Amino acid sequence: MCGRYVNKLGEAQYSLFEINDIRLPKFPPRPRYNVAPTTKIPVVISEDAGRRALVEMRWGLRPSWAKPDQKLPPMINARSETVATLASFRRAFAVRRCIVPASGYYEWRAGKVKQPFYFEPRDEQPIAFAALWEHNVDAGDTVCTITTTPNAEASAIHDRMPVILAPASWARWLTPDPLSDDERLELLRPAPDGFLKLHPVDRAVGKVGNDTPELITPLSEETPLQKKAPSDDAQGSLF
Repeated sequence: MCGRYVNKLGEAQYSLFEINDIRLPKFPPRPRYNVAPTTKIPVVISEDAGRRALVEMRWGLRPSWAKPDQKLPPMINARSETVATLASFRRAFAVRRCIVPASGYYEWRAGKVKQPFYFEPRDEQPIAFAALWEHNVDAGDTVCTITTTPNAEASAIHDRMPVILAPASWARWLTPDPLSDDERLELLRPAPDGFLKLHPVDRAVGKVGNDTPELITPLSEETPLQKKAPSDDAQGSLF
């Protein structure tokens, strides 16, 4: 569920996030067409007086309470329904919310051969994944994105989709104080129907080492879309 995404944002597009301080090894970061879990990614956080910083974190949250020798799988996603209550996420969700800038994301449709699809906004503008972050003594700063139930486009492929925040909600999401239940439900809902477009892409995206613009090129013949039945995927699974 939302285990790969694309970030091909240039310097001008990052200005949309109103960032005051950039702390990346290189800016703008190189375009990435196959961002995978456990790699370092750009993340927008809020600091004192509402100033926003663009920092680098590892994708795959490790709770602050995890001990150095404690073996835990990297938590790449949190579910919107339980993010405020599960011990692994609730403290970070209350005070360490952040944004993962992106251009689009991939999802795989189940079948005899898993078929990847690329999702992006119809207007091809940058998007903001709702996310949260933690600091752990041995792991440093880590982040996970949040998923929710699918909208009309996403439901044709999978039973989950990333939470995509509307620009008007970025400031509240980044404010480091708890959300009310009403705010949580409002912010963590699916993107509106019709917001996304999608097309099937080459299965080469399934190999993490592949990272070229050709990965988001539509296949020459579209595969008929069929709605995927809901499943009980385990938290943290890739697809």
